[in-house]
Amino acid sequence: MKTANQKSYFKRLFFVVLFLNSSSALFAQEPVTVRDSTSTTFSFGKLDTPDPASIESKYTYDPLTDRYIYTSTVGNFNINYPVILTPKEFQDLVVKESLKTYYKEKVDALDGKKDGSEEAKKNLIPDLYINSKFFETIFGSNVISVIPQGSVEMDLGVMYTKQENPAFSPRNQSNFTFDFDQRISLGLTGKVGTRLNVNANYDTQSTFDFQNLFKIEYTPLSKAEGLINSGKQLASDPTSAGKGLAQKELNKLNSDNDDSILQKLELGNVSMPLNSSLITGAQSLFGVKTELQFGKTRVTAVFSEQQSETRSVTAQGGGTLEDFEFFGLDYDENRHFFLGHYFRERYDDALKNYPFINSQVQITRIEVWVTNRTNQIQNVRNIVALQDLGESSAIGLTSVPSGFINVGPGANPDNGNNKFDPTKIGAGALLSEAVRDIATVQSGFLLPGVNEGFDYGKLENARKLTQGNEFTLDTQLGYISLNQRLQNDEVLAVAYQYTIGGEVYQVGEFANDGLAATDVEVDQVTGNQTVTNQSLVLKMLKSAVTNVNLPIWDLMMKNIYNTGAYQLDQDDFRLNIFYNETSALNFITPVSGTPFPAPTGNNDPIE
Repeated sequence: MKTANQKSYFKRLFFVVLFLNSSSALFAQEPVTVRDSTSTTFSFGKLDTPDPASIESKYTYDPLTDRYIYTSTVGNFNINYPVILTPKEFQDLVVKESLKTYYKEKVDALDGKKDGSEEAKKNLIPDLYINSKFFETIFGSNVISVIPQGSVEMDLGVMYTKQENPAFSPRNQSNFTFDFDQRISLGLTGKVGTRLNVNANYDTQSTFDFQNLFKIEYTPLSKAEGLINSGKQLASDPTSAGKGLAQKELNKLNSDNDDSILQKLELGNVSMPLNSSLITGAQSLFGVKTELQFGKTRVTAVFSEQQSETRSVTAQGGGTLEDFEFFGLDYDENRHFFLGHYFRERYDDALKNYPFINSQVQITRIEVWVTNRTNQIQNVRNIVALQDLGESSAIGLTSVPSGFINVGPGANPDNGNNKFDPTKIGAGALLSEAVRDIATVQSGFLLPGVNEGFDYGKLENARKLTQGNEFTLDTQLGYISLNQRLQNDEVLAVAYQYTIGGEVYQVGEFANDGLAATDVEVDQVTGNQTVTNQSLVLKMLKSAVTNVNLPIWDLMMKNIYNTGAYQLDQDDFRLNIFYNETSALNFITPVSGTPFPAPTGNNDPIE
C-alpha cells in the first residue's frame, strides 16, 4: 500500500520524465521559429545546458543486429528515443569526437587555460600511422612524426597615388599598385619510422644562401633497435633459456649492422670533414653522401655541388696580394657608356701618358634620362632619343641622304653636325613638329628608313638621374658610369654641353632650355584648349633593342671589369694584368676545320 509521500514522489518523477521527453524532442527537431517584430535585434542563440548526474547516456552494442544503440535513462526509464548507428557510422562519430577533443586541447593550450600548455604547444601535428608491414620493414616502424617550428608573417596592402599634373597623360596621373611582403622563418624536423630523419631550415631573412639547410638521413639498420627489442625479450622471459636466446638475437643484430654494406645515406646539405692537415675537407656541400663498408674497409663517397669557396691571401709589406681571373666577355655590361663616337675614338690617345690625360675636352653640363621603372613622378619628361644626333661619322641610318652631314669627318660632337638638329625642327632639319608628340614620333621624320628601336627610341615619363647619387661622369674622357646596371630593354639617353678651347658645344636638349613640358593651344573659333606634351630630343646611348651591328653598340664600354674588391687605396696600389694565350687545341673550330684563330689585338684597353 502506497503512502501519500510515495504517490507524490512518483508524480514528480513522471513530470520530470515528461518534461525531459518533450524538451529532448524539441531540440532534436529544431523547428524554425518566426521572430516577433517587436523583439530586439540581439539574440543569445541556442543555449545548451549539461544533463544532470541522474541521467545516464551511453552506447550499447547489440551483437544480434550488429548495431550501436545510444540511450539516455533515468534509473530504468528511457527519457529519449534511442539512436541506432551502424558500425561505420559509430566509427565516424568516434573519429569526429576525437578530432574535436584534440583541437579543443590545442586551443586551450594556446590560450593557456590548462597546466602544461607549453608542452602541449610543441606538437600541433599528430603522429601518422601506416598500416603496412612492408613500410615497417624499410623504415623500422610505422610511425611518421613531423614537428614544425618557426613563424610566417605576411603583409598585404595597396598603394594608390594620384597627382593632377597636366604634364602627365590622364592614364599616368593615377597609380595603383600592390604592396606585398612576406617573412618566413621555418624549421622542420621529421622522422619516418626509426631510420629516416628529415631536417629543414628556411629563413627569408638569412644573410647567406647556405644558411637554408635541407637534409635527409637514412640509416638502414640501427643498433638501438636491436637493443630495444632484446631488452623487451629479456623482460618477458627471465629464464636462463630466454636470456640465452635474447643474447643470441642481440649478437645477430649487431653482426647484421656491422656487416651491412650501406651504413648511412644522406641527401641535401652534407659535409665531408677530413682528419688531415694535408688535405682539408669541403663544407657547404649539396648532394648525396654515402657511408659504405666492405668487411673492415669503410668508404665514404660524396657526389655534390660545393657552395663554399676557399681563398688564400698572401700579405707582403703590410698589403695583400690576391689573384683574379676573368674571361674576356665578363666585362661590366650596361653600366659604362661613351657620350659619342668622338670620345671612343680618342680614348686610347688620351690615356697614352696616364696619369696625365691628353684631352682638351671639359664637359660642363649633363642630363641623363632612363626608363622610369619606379613610377617616379618628379623630374620626368617625355623624350625622343636619336642614335645619330650630333654625330659626323658612324651614321646608323640604312640610307643616308645627300647633304645629311653638315661637317667633315671627325668633327666635334654638336647638334648642328647633321640634319637631325633639334634647334632647327621645321626649319631646315629633317624633323617636323610631329616629333615633339610621343604619339606621332614616327611621322616626324622627313626621310624614309627610320625605325624605332634601331635609329631612335621614345620614352613617356622618362626619369632623370641624379649626378653623384645615380651616376658619375668623367669630364675629360667623355663617359658616364651608372651605379645600377640597366636591363636589356631599358633606354638610356643624354644631353650634354662641353667646351674645347673656349668654344661651347651642345648635343641634345636640356629640360630647362626653354622647351615647356606642355603646349596649350586655344581654338580661336570654339575657345577649347588642347594640351600637348612636348618631348625632348636627346642623344641615345642605349636602345631597348640590342643589335651588335649598329654603331650604338660601340658606345657601351667593354673594357671595365668588376673584381669584387673593396676598400682599395690608390696609394701604393699596383695591378698587373697577364694575358693567357689560347691553346693550340681548341674545341671551337670553323666549318673548314682550321684551328680557331688567336686574338691579334684589343681596341679597348682594360681598366
